[in-house]
Amino acid sequence: MSVEGRRLLIIEDNLAQQKELCDWFGAKNEVYTATTVARGTELAKSKSPDGIILDLVLPDGSGMSLFEAVENLPPVVILSDISSEESMIEGFSQGALDYVVKPCSPELLEMRLSLRLLPAQRATISVNGLTVNSAKRTCAFHGKEISLTSSEFNILFFLITHAGQYFLPNEIYESVWKMKSLHTTTIKRHISTLRIKLSEVCGDTKMIYTQFGKGYCFAGE
Repeated sequence: MSVEGRRLLIIEDNLAQQKELCDWFGAKNEVYTATTVARGTELAKSKSPDGIILDLVLPDGSGMSLFEAVENLPPVVILSDISSEESMIEGFSQGALDYVVKPCSPELLEMRLSLRLLPAQRATISVNGLTVNSAKRTCAFHGKEISLTSSEFNILFFLITHAGQYFLPNEIYESVWKMKSLHTTTIKRHISTLRIKLSEVCGDTKMIYTQFGKGYCFAGE
């Protein structure tokens, strides 16, 4: 699986590794690079990348701060030598779609990233008046925009693409982040805030249902 014709942002302060990734992805994509959180934030806002490869330990702070600094981030794959479960949980809670531990070959990283970048024709889905766009990371109800965090968007996009089906919290976690569930309370918390935000805009139109023993379900047509 390859990544082609995309606009990618690589935030990595190890210049040797940054060059290796640039050489690999730059042959088929438009690539921007940054070595600091500040520069990465600037490029994430100005260049509107389709995907971001993000290191966590940077000269001016933690890469995690990017999630708070930039709204509507595209899919973010964390590439870090920090392999602790706590760091992974924080990354996924902030909204990362994948967490890859160094060392990792560019080929494997491309495969992981390709799973996160949907083709344009599959990027937009509309159900019951709610429209989500995975490329632009936007959500709207009959044209009225709903502001979501990265994690809330990730969960909503998964549920709406499987409208009418129930999923337990651990199933949502494993489907969204492609790894064994670490903490289902993370999913429950995000769905709780997601429901509040949806109800504020969608009114009486209920979007997410819960059934004991079966989990959560986005209302089908």
